[in-house]
Amino acid sequence: MAAANNLGNGSFDAQRVKLGVLMMNVGVETSIGRVRETNEDSFWVGDGLLIVCDGMGGHQAGEVASKLAVDYIRGFKFLLSDPEEEIRQAILGAHKEIVDAAKTDPALHGMGTTITMALCIPQAEGADVIFGHVGDSRAYGYSQGELFRITNDHSLVGELARQGTLSPEEAEQHPQRHVLSQALGLGVVEVEVQRRFFSPGSRILLCTDGLTDVLSDEQIKEHLEGAHPQEVAHRLVQLANTLGGRDNITVIVAQVS
Repeated sequence: MAAANNLGNGSFDAQRVKLGVLMMNVGVETSIGRVRETNEDSFWVGDGLLIVCDGMGGHQAGEVASKLAVDYIRGFKFLLSDPEEEIRQAILGAHKEIVDAAKTDPALHGMGTTITMALCIPQAEGADVIFGHVGDSRAYGYSQGELFRITNDHSLVGELARQGTLSPEEAEQHPQRHVLSQALGLGVVEVEVQRRFFSPGSRILLCTDGLTDVLSDEQIKEHLEGAHPQEVAHRLVQLANTLGGRDNITVIVAQVS
């Protein structure tokens, strides 16, 4: 499957995708939403990778930043000798790519993007998945009827919630919840890297904040069971649009075989 950028709305049914030597059922859905004029999200599925990026910046610079990040990660040579460090270096390389591009074109000044990615490594039963993350797009896991959030939101409100200053409910409704504490292309970046094991039948969800801005974790959980991942991705994006579609929405759902 190719990366997508500025496609507006669409389903990109990967069906059964080879991620390295790991086979997974994967579904992808992206939407411009009901308010935005362009889709600044980008994504990639294939070559052992799942990636979502949510660009930001004026004059359509956000879509440039998100595409630069996806393209850089796609081209990175993962040797899997130290996958956690390789993910960190790949994301830092994408950060530098965006910074350098912004220096060459005044119209791109101030552009940035979130990134949430998963590198899938097959095991005898299931898969090790290494997540790399900067910003407030999210990664979730779903197993045995339980949804669990893997990444932390790199936002001012997210930091306050982790410190206990705000409750989770207050954080979800805070007017400054979208003010990021870090993003690729902007300032100093500290990459969050986590490794999780997924047993057969478990699901991975990557999404931009166009989904989580309008759906609670409980609402997301309700739609993750049973149906093919493409149907799940479609339902989630459709529901986000029904609830307002205030931002671009991109969802990747992958099921470990």
